[in-house]
Amino acid sequence: MREITCPLEAIFYILRGKWSPMIVWRARLGNQRLTDLKKDILNCNEKMLIQHINELLDYGVLEKIEFDVYPKHTEYRLTKFGWSLIPVLAKFQEIGIGYLQNSQLLTKEK
Repeated sequence: MREITCPLEAIFYILRGKWSPMIVWRARLGNQRLTDLKKDILNCNEKMLIQHINELLDYGVLEKIEFDVYPKHTEYRLTKFGWSLIPVLAKFQEIGIGYLQNSQLLTKEK
């Protein structure tokens, strides 16, 4: 991989995975188990979800909390760096909602 020197490129590289921004956005609600994320991110299979979680762990966006219980219990939470991404994702969310409403692409599911 080539060296990244542009700050924007670095952040977009970290969040490049299709599901990564959604994982981070969901983690703002508190500690998340894999099962929580699977329920919330409907079109992402478990293998892909685990891959994106591992990338976010590697980049320091999430941290893993393992509980010493049986059966094994693992949760993920945002790091300080991960929390710094939330205002940016909130703005993306706001802009995305406006775009979808204006372009009539927003599907309402209940």
